[in-house]
This record gives sequence, structure tokens and C-alpha cells, in this order.
Amino acid sequence: MKSKSMWFVVIVFLVFLFLRCNTPPDPKYVKDGKQYGVVQGLFRERWWNFYERGVSFSDGAFWQEAAADFKEALRQRDRDQRRARTYGMHFTDYFPHRDLGVAYYHLGRYDEARQELETSLSMVDTGKAKFYLNKVRKALLEQSQTDAAPPSITVAAASSGQVTNSFTMTLQGEVEDDSYAHTITINEDPMFVELSAKKIPFSKKIKLKKGLNEINIQTADLLGKVAQKQVKVFADFEGPLLNIKNYVDGQQVTANRVVLNGALADATGITSLKINDQLLAYNKEREVEFVFAVELQEGRNMIALAATDGAGNTTTGQLNLIYVPRLASWPGVREASGKQSEPIRLALYGSGILDTGQHRLFASMAKANPRSSFRLKLKDLADTQTVYYETMYIDGSVTGTQDVQAVTINGEPLVIIPGRTIYFNQIIQLQEGENKLTVAVEDAGGKTTSRSVTIVREVPKVHQVGSRMSIAILPFETVGQTSSVAEIMYDNLVSSFLAQNRFNIVSRGNELEAVLREQKLSATDLVDKSAAVKVGKIVAAEAVLMGTIRETANSVEIYARLINTETSALFDAKDVYGQDKSFAQLQYLTDGLALKFMHGFPLIEGMVIKISGKNIYADFGTVQHIKKDMKFIVFREGQPIVHPVTGRMLGSETLQLGVATVVNVFEDMSVGTLYADFDPGAIKVKDLIITK
Repeated sequence: MKSKSMWFVVIVFLVFLFLRCNTPPDPKYVKDGKQYGVVQGLFRERWWNFYERGVSFSDGAFWQEAAADFKEALRQRDRDQRRARTYGMHFTDYFPHRDLGVAYYHLGRYDEARQELETSLSMVDTGKAKFYLNKVRKALLEQSQTDAAPPSITVAAASSGQVTNSFTMTLQGEVEDDSYAHTITINEDPMFVELSAKKIPFSKKIKLKKGLNEINIQTADLLGKVAQKQVKVFADFEGPLLNIKNYVDGQQVTANRVVLNGALADATGITSLKINDQLLAYNKEREVEFVFAVELQEGRNMIALAATDGAGNTTTGQLNLIYVPRLASWPGVREASGKQSEPIRLALYGSGILDTGQHRLFASMAKANPRSSFRLKLKDLADTQTVYYETMYIDGSVTGTQDVQAVTINGEPLVIIPGRTIYFNQIIQLQEGENKLTVAVEDAGGKTTSRSVTIVREVPKVHQVGSRMSIAILPFETVGQTSSVAEIMYDNLVSSFLAQNRFNIVSRGNELEAVLREQKLSATDLVDKSAAVKVGKIVAAEAVLMGTIRETANSVEIYARLINTETSALFDAKDVYGQDKSFAQLQYLTDGLALKFMHGFPLIEGMVIKISGKNIYADFGTVQHIKKDMKFIVFREGQPIVHPVTGRMLGSETLQLGVATVVNVFEDMSVGTLYADFDPGAIKVKDLIITK
């Protein structure tokens, strides 16, 4: 009898489950033919069942029912968490506080919504919680009408009204609002701001053009009140133009005392002129004429000139005058003066000493071949050479007997005062690889000449993108509504990571197709972490970026995970959320996601502070966002590279000493273990370190 009773109970229970699982859909939860308030499998009244059904109700905008399910889920498990374990080896992303806050927002229960969303963010940082917290704050402000004024913009003193000779500047400041500042745009480029705040600091690297740069900053608060500010920065890449009017380089004179008549010109104003050991100070006048007497010794006299402007650029030159006391008594010879009609001579610095050939010999050469009157040299610069700098100074001079009317560098005219001897200086920015440079001159008679040189810029290996952490960006899983948005988001994400120049992207998009075909894998197979790690190892990636794009009718959310291919451990995870599916907004979201990962894996340089066996101690730690399993390169600056002819310092290559994996991290220190194929004995304290 007892056995029959037990079987009866089992049968009744199974019938109950069957009837429960096959209960016809409630028509009031059907929209556009889709049933909401459903779960996959049996509803066992566990926390994950209530949460899953609540999410389904939310997707159908049944907010009362959704809120009830989220509250019941919270009663059983009161903590938001990614990959919360349900049963066995099953996991789910669990955000009951966040999603309850969203439901409360739609129900108009704003205070409760704010509390739930803030609780969720205290547990897990998610873009969706921040998005809705902004909406809740806005709704509360509209109710209270306490937002009285637009935000204010404060720019760091060093960023405003400055004159610089740098090609870039870092604009820093802060926006502040009596309630909540929400957006910041610099030169129409929106900064990534997820969560409104009463104070939001900003920092942006700005590329400067020659001359006046007007940088426009705009901010708005949650209610749309707008404030604007303009910062003006003058970029001056030219040193002062220095003109000697009455003497030419290499000229022979009969007097032991000469008076130099000259002029200076500069867009940012002249601060000083040094002639030999005498310093003349100026008050940033843009044009200056000067008269200066110089005592000469018999023979060649080198007069050193150096003019400095308000941006810190300095133009240097050397005027060589040859004092020959007996010259006046020689038959048929008279001293050269600034009024003689002589051929022009162009001398661009070579060894640092301008040509001092005999004046009469130079004149006879010019008569035989008028174009030979132009001679171009660049100070300490050969026709072709390799440097390791991002920028370099181009120093030159023009000397002639007719006024020089124009000097151009790569077609861009320099601002000059016409004259017979002109010294000039300009900073140029070098791109990686070959840089062609052409200097051209024209005199008052219309004669022209030019000279071209090639400067090859090499980036030291440890600073190249190829030496940084290599990652493969895998196709993302798509969940929910299917549209072209997922494909656009993936392409945008790849371009966002490439634009950051932080990681070495070894494989993405089409590059992965051949690997997937060879491994007989589909994009959906890559949802499995082990398959993703396998693909990452095949393409020699140190990490793989994988994740999910979840789209609904009115929202899109991207969740990305960076997985270590050596250990299969999670490096980091980030997400973004938005409800605007315009192309510009989708790009904004992917740029923000890439920025989050860049901040999570900063490119930092440091120093070796201790060596213990294969353990290398570095002077950066959690304060700089260093994480366990990150890698860093130990290197040393090589010997300075000097040009064998010109003697110019060209920079230095770097010597890589080892690569280490971070095994322990402290607040301001981290410990890395050196790879086995590197010798710790080659590393010294004070050697340099850069994160991969």
C-alpha cells in the first residue's frame, strides 16, 4: 500500500508540472504576436526563474509584473552579479536591483528607482544602470525644479591663452553644475561621459595647427542648460627671422670695428637677441631693428647670433667677417659693402660654420654660372639620415647681395623681412618613416633655387604598437532583436580599438574567416570561451576580445570580455548601453567601450626599483590600474646616435632586456616574473619599464 501511495504522489506531481508547463499563454501578455512573461524550461520558483520572467515582462513593457518578479528574486538573492551561478554549471548575468530600478522609473516611482540603481552600481558597474540613473535624476529635477543655472566650465591656467611651440597640448579642466552636468563636447567631439555628476573633470589631447587655435568647449546639464567657453592657444613653430642688412657672410672688411644693422621679426614677439656674449632684451615686439658694434681681430671673426621668441623658439646663426687691414691698399680691390651689386649667396648651415670662401672668387663663379650663386646647406643635417625624434629643428641662413624676398619650407612661406643675410629656424613634425623636406629661396631678381633632404623617423621598438599587448577581436554573439546594428557595432568596435593605438590588433573581421574555416568553426562557436581561446592562440594573440550585443526594439547593449589566452582567465570586462541607434551614437558607444579598456590597461612607463632572481619590481601599481597577469617590457636607452659628418645628435635606439608577467600588485608597486628566455643578470636597478 505504501508503495502505491508513493507512486500516486509522484504521478500527481508530474501531472501538476505538465499542466503548469502547458498552461496556455495569457493573452494580456501578448504584443504583436509575441508572448511576454515567459521562461525557458520549467518555472521552479527559484530566484533565477523570477529574474528571467521579470526580464521578459520588461521586454514587453509590463512594468508592474516585472517589478513584482524582480522583488521576489531579490528576496531570494539580494546581490547584482555577472555570471551568477544558478544550478550545476549554469550561469546567468543577474541584475535585479538595476532592472527593478528601471521598472520603477517607468512606473514613475523615481525615488525608489534612484535607490535601486545606485545600489546596483555599488555592486557592479554597468552602462544600463548609469543610463537610467541619468533619466531618473532628470525626472527628479523636473519635479523639484531646483536646477537653477547652467553648468560652469573651468580650464586649468596652463591650458588657456598660452603660446607654445608644441604640436599638441593637453586641455584640462572641469565642468560643474548646481545639479548634474551631463555632456562635454570639445571642438564638436563629444567626450565619453556615462554618468552625470556635479563635477566632471576632463582632459583631452589637442592637435595644434600653426597660428591661432580656437578650442571650443560646450557642456550641458541633465535639463539641457548649456554653457560654452573658448580657449585660445597660439602655436608658433618658427624661430625669429634674423636679418643682417649690411654685411654678408664671408665678407672681407678693412676696419677693425663694424656696426651691424639688422632686423628681427616673429609672430609671437621677440624676447631677446644675443650677439656673442652681449644680451639684448625685448618686450615681445613683433618687429625689431637693431644696431650693434663689433670689434674684430685680424683674420676670420665668427660672430654668434641667437634670437629667441615668446614661444621659446631660438634661431641661431654665425656671421663670419674677415678683417684684412691691407685690403684697401691692394690695387683694383675695394671693400664689399651692403650697397654693392653682387650676386646672391644662399648658405644653409652645414657644419655650423658658414662658407668663408674669398669674396672675389665667389663673385667670379656667379658670373660664369648665375645659378651657382645659390648654395644650400642645412645645419647638422645630411641629405638623408635617420632620427629617433618626433620633431626636429631646421636651422638655416640665406646670404646674398640682393635682397632675399621669399623662403619656403615644403611650400609653406616663412614670414621674413627682405634682406641680404637672413637666418631662420622652424620645428617640423616627423611622421614615422620617410619625411621629405624641401627648402626654396627667391631673391629680388627673381632667381630661385631649392634643396631637398630626406629624414627617416624610426620609432624605438618598445614604443611601437607591435610591441604592445596583442589581441584578436572575435565576432560578438547577438541576442534579442536581429538587425544590421550588430554588424555595424562590431565594425565600429574594431575601428575604435585601432584608433586608440593602445593594443596590437593581430586579427579581426575578415582576417578571422580563414582561421574559422580551417578550424571548422562558426561565429556562434566562439561564444564558448575555450573555442575563443583556441582561435586566439592560433593567431598568436595574448588575449581575445569576445562578448555579446543585446538589441531590443529601442536599445542596444554591448558587453565585452578580454580573456587571457595563456591562462583562460578574465583580464577585464566592460559594457556600454544606449537607446539611440543612429550611426553617430553607435560610434560614440564603441569609442567609449574601447576607451574603458584603454583606461583599464594603461600604457605606463616606469622604472626597475629592485631585482630578486627572476622577479622584477616596478614602481607602478594599483593606483596606475596595473593588474595581475599584465605584462611589461624592461628596456634601456642605447648609446646616443651621432651623425658621423654633421655631428648632430639623432637620438638613440632602445635595448630590450626582458618581458615579465605581473604576479603581484600593490598600491604603488608591482612584481613581475621574467620570462625564462631572458637573463635577469642583464637588468639593473633604474632600467626602464613600459607596459605591453
